Amino acid sequence: MKLLVISVLAWLAGLAAYIAALWLLWGQTIHDLTAVVVWSGLAAAVAVAVGFAPVMFVLRNRLAGRRAGAWAFPLVGCLLGVVPVVLITAVWSSDLWRALFSPEAGLFSCMFSIFGATFGEGFFLAYGRRSA
Repeated sequence: MKLLVISVLAWLAGLAAYIAALWLLWGQTIHDLTAVVVWSGLAAAVAVAVGFAPVMFVLRNRLAGRRAGAWAFPLVGCLLGVVPVVLITAVWSSDLWRALFSPEAGLFSCMFSIFGATFGEGFFLAYGRRSA
């Protein structure tokens, strides 16, 4: 249950970052919120299931008893943010490399960087210390 709450809160933080980046960088408001919610939600769910959660549990085991965890979890989560961006752009483009440098991919990169950092921090707070 904790992992679900962390995932939803991280996704909401990422969605807020997407909307803020759209407005700050491009001076636009969101026109198709449904598409952004659906595709980012699907990408986040897949990314958490196959990437974020397993990596965070491995990281927790590797860092057991070390102080580095407080910054390591959000940093690794932020770096993992590229996974859902690749998933989303791969679905919508025949030229993945070009699509990864598009304005839309930039917005999703902002979204999933914040998602990853928030997920990592939430994971650290909820699971960071291994129980004996």
